[in-house]
Amino acid sequence: MNIALVFPPLYGVDMPPLGLAYIAAQLLKCGHKVDVFCFNSQLYNAEENKKPLWDWDKTGEWSTLDKINHHFDVKTLIGRWTESILNSNPRIVGISVNNYSMLLANLLADKIREKSKDVCIVFGGPWCTEVLENNQLNKNVDIYVRGEGEAIISAIAEGIAKGVFARDFDIKGTIINTGASFKDNGWSSEPLDINSIPSPALDLFNFANYTNRDEIPIIFSRGCNYNCKFCTDKPIWGNYRMRKAENIVDEMVRHSKIIKRKRFKCNDLMVNGDLKELEDFCSLIIRNKLDFEWGSMARARPDMTQDLFYKLRQAGCIYLTYGIESGAAKVLRHMGKPTKKTIAGALKMTHAAKIKVNTLWMVGYPVEGWLDVLETMFFLLLNKNNIDEFVSVSSCYIPKKSWLGGQLDSLKIQYNHKSEWYINRVNTPQIRQLRNESLISLARILGLYRGGIK
Repeated sequence: MNIALVFPPLYGVDMPPLGLAYIAAQLLKCGHKVDVFCFNSQLYNAEENKKPLWDWDKTGEWSTLDKINHHFDVKTLIGRWTESILNSNPRIVGISVNNYSMLLANLLADKIREKSKDVCIVFGGPWCTEVLENNQLNKNVDIYVRGEGEAIISAIAEGIAKGVFARDFDIKGTIINTGASFKDNGWSSEPLDINSIPSPALDLFNFANYTNRDEIPIIFSRGCNYNCKFCTDKPIWGNYRMRKAENIVDEMVRHSKIIKRKRFKCNDLMVNGDLKELEDFCSLIIRNKLDFEWGSMARARPDMTQDLFYKLRQAGCIYLTYGIESGAAKVLRHMGKPTKKTIAGALKMTHAAKIKVNTLWMVGYPVEGWLDVLETMFFLLLNKNNIDEFVSVSSCYIPKKSWLGGQLDSLKIQYNHKSEWYINRVNTPQIRQLRNESLISLARILGLYRGGIK
């Protein structure tokens, strides 16, 4: 069958979306023809003066249809995108959806359904993990996919190819539009064998459309062994699974030849969830004298030694990005994050190994007060010499599937008419924005913040 995979705005434009590339590879492996439409990068490159809308601090401009229409002619965009998709004569249209792209994705689904009654419209991606109520579901979408999508999309495509109606599917990990209502088939409890998944079909994307001119996206692992209170990664991806060293290196060699680059960006939740496998990977790189460079997200761990950081650097690791979130002990403890001492130690050892240290931060966590913000700013000051870049600061978002999402009453969390959460007058969207700006201002003064998601 012909299958169209679609990626609407908003998302980062540094590199092709790896998740969609994995889904494409799985469908190609099953014998289908796949066309990829990355409207996110297409729109980014359309008008030079609109590119700042892809910066982290401009995500609010995509929060309502009125705001998006202020910058773009949405009706014309949706019409043009729909025509491009349907010209590929797809039997299935898969659309990747996140919280920022949800509005445009739904409008696109509506237009596709208006133009074609027969095409099967499938939504997947991060936003679909949040779907819990029928009033969030679009009657023009046939199937919602939650969790790891490779096996699920294979089953959907196989069924459609055999003439099975979408409303008759009984596949774990899906919500099915039955016509009269939606049927939740539950979550798939079986994590995929990460070494059996085909390498992502990055050759379907034009790398010239993305801002990162040096790196190739890759994953070393999936899953997480931790349970940060604001996060849904553990419920969605399951326990931590790292690919075998040979599997990773084979992909690096192959994609390096195809894309003509030798630097890789790991899209892992954390690269150091399994220290033995990580060290085995480093040993293989060093033993074969491969001159690849790579970087990834990492967790500050008290059991990582300075020698291991040196080995990472010898194996080509050039940067690690730590989700520090806060420098306040009370907030870190409540989140389920490492201690301040552990974080400071990891930053120091990473920097000493001449690995670039990137950091991610968060303000507005439910138990955070202004004193905690000041403690975080002091922590940043104390550790500034071991931090190379303050990449971004986000305002706390509460996913429904997270621990926080299940504790709204105990934390006294309420929602306003804009679906923004608040706690009385001590933690509001306005207060979170002020805290965000305060932390960014300090990072700018220290010369650590450059901004943007490009």
